[in-house]
Amino acid sequence: MSASEGAVSNAGGRLEKLTDWIEARLTEDYAPPEVLQHAPELSVPDAYRVQAAYMARRVAAGDAIAGYKAALTSKAMQEREGFDEPILGTLLTSRRLPANAPVSLGRYLRATLEPEVAVLLKSALVGPGVTAAQALAAVECYLPAVEIGDIRTGDNARSLQQTIVCNTFNGGYVLGGEGVTPAGIDLRYEGMVLEVNGEVAGSATAVEVLGDPINSVAFMANKLGEIGLVLQPGMVLLTGSIVASVRLHPGDEVRVGFTRLGAVQVHCAE
Repeated sequence: MSASEGAVSNAGGRLEKLTDWIEARLTEDYAPPEVLQHAPELSVPDAYRVQAAYMARRVAAGDAIAGYKAALTSKAMQEREGFDEPILGTLLTSRRLPANAPVSLGRYLRATLEPEVAVLLKSALVGPGVTAAQALAAVECYLPAVEIGDIRTGDNARSLQQTIVCNTFNGGYVLGGEGVTPAGIDLRYEGMVLEVNGEVAGSATAVEVLGDPINSVAFMANKLGEIGLVLQPGMVLLTGSIVASVRLHPGDEVRVGFTRLGAVQVHCAE
């Protein structure tokens, strides 16, 4: 074995052990400790490899990858979390929640909600090098969506690597509407109003998502390309929260309405 082959082997073994560690932590009923305390040398690219390895285990256990999600795509969310770049997470089929059905908050440590534009792909996107124009050409339709976050972390600041290996704390997602073709729609001007218990909790246009949610689609394709993965036809993509997330409590009634994409509603149960 050459020195370079040995280095690759050692790195693979280290990441496999780290995947074992994070898999065990994510099945516990309390927040996992900061990953950089356990593996201080972990880089951001390797954090994505750990996330992908953990998701591959979920698929081997009978789940499926439904698509991907972007996080920290708005200035509001970046400022809240103290980061200055978007990140990528994975959507599992098992985490999709039915529309108009109660969402049980008892399964989450700290539940939050983010209003997003969802994208359904009709063709593959292979990064790196995907442009916004190529991303738009791959879109089948847009859907209104919300992501339910399961914030498994303490009150202290967390690293970017921690957020990535914990799959950006995705707890679930709900898709609404019937799908709107992208023809004639400029998402930058798509308005959104978030209401919680009849009160407006946030409003903005989707320009807050990296200047255009289509830029988020290109970002996901290119980030996946860095670790050898591809956005496939039929995948659902959550492009990122348009406003800062809100904390959810049992009994909350949430409605996210868009100008042309329709609406999605969530009832929060115990």
